[in-house]
Amino acid sequence: MLRSFTLKNFRCFQKLTLEPLERVNLIAGKNNVGKTSLLEAIFIFINPTNPESILQVNSLRGISKGTRFEDIEEMRGFFFEQDIDKVIEISGVGDNEVQRTLQIRVPELEETQIDDLPLLNNDTASFKANESLTTEVRPYSRLELQYKDPNSEIKTSRIYLRADGRLLSTRYRREKFPLGIYLTTSTRSPIEDAERFSNLERVGRQDEVLQTLRLLEPRLQRLSLLLMKREPIINGDIGMRELVPLPLMGEGIGRLLSIILAIANAKGGTILIDEIENGLHHSVLTNVWKAIADAARRADAQVFATTHSYESIIAAHHAFETSEKYDFRFHRLERVNDEIKAVTYDRENLATSDQMNLEMR
Repeated sequence: MLRSFTLKNFRCFQKLTLEPLERVNLIAGKNNVGKTSLLEAIFIFINPTNPESILQVNSLRGISKGTRFEDIEEMRGFFFEQDIDKVIEISGVGDNEVQRTLQIRVPELEETQIDDLPLLNNDTASFKANESLTTEVRPYSRLELQYKDPNSEIKTSRIYLRADGRLLSTRYRREKFPLGIYLTTSTRSPIEDAERFSNLERVGRQDEVLQTLRLLEPRLQRLSLLLMKREPIINGDIGMRELVPLPLMGEGIGRLLSIILAIANAKGGTILIDEIENGLHHSVLTNVWKAIADAARRADAQVFATTHSYESIIAAHHAFETSEKYDFRFHRLERVNDEIKAVTYDRENLATSDQMNLEMR
């Protein structure tokens, strides 16, 4: 479990340190202050030898995972001020003060790579007589991830350009990391939820989910996995003549279902949730946070979530105040002299801010 997390030259962050971290961490801040970027950095860091995670993050931003050279140029968005001459460094300190570091760079083209470049294209049909001619300089051909593990061993993975102009990735496969799951505001996959529910039902843990969903739907008596048009869908018994597909019970119950299933399936891993309050009414937020705390402890998982909601912040504080342990931290990102800093609130700070009705978002 991470106890501190540091970013350098990643997206909008020149340097940011988040500490101390707890089992459940809630992140707030104004628009365009880097909340989602922070979740993306954590996602890349917990899967440090797989360069595909970078392409996946770009896909979530609407930058499609393509195959042509221009996609290397699209990696500029990961670097502070879009300067690919900089080196991204992501590091974290875990339990027992164990430190891990991931560096991401775009090295310049080396002379030894010239033979791998595409052959000269003599087809002039693509040029139009009324267009200007432009010189083309492509000094970059690959993206490198260098991961230094707790034993100081460096493991390198790459995304690189083949001679035919297609992108390939190589990854370091000898180390397996705990599962990480990133839930965005648009995450809606009944099939994925069904698979995760099946994993719990296989070991007799399906009632954990049922008890949590009753916070939003007290009539819920049982859950069942049924096939609809050959696809598995979770259905619920709410006392009607037939079972009802959970996606039809409302956005809130679907959102909570995805969150709890993700936590329960990521034993010892990390859950990232963007805008956690989406679809959830403020009146149930305290109970939702109690359920998240309970699920995270049972799975020994760590949770990072973002929010724009003052109600969500206070609900989380109240939920952990009345739980068995206050293993929660609230972090607010703010701009200070053109830099983004993190202000961390502990239990006492949150209680004071709540009592004085201070702005914390």
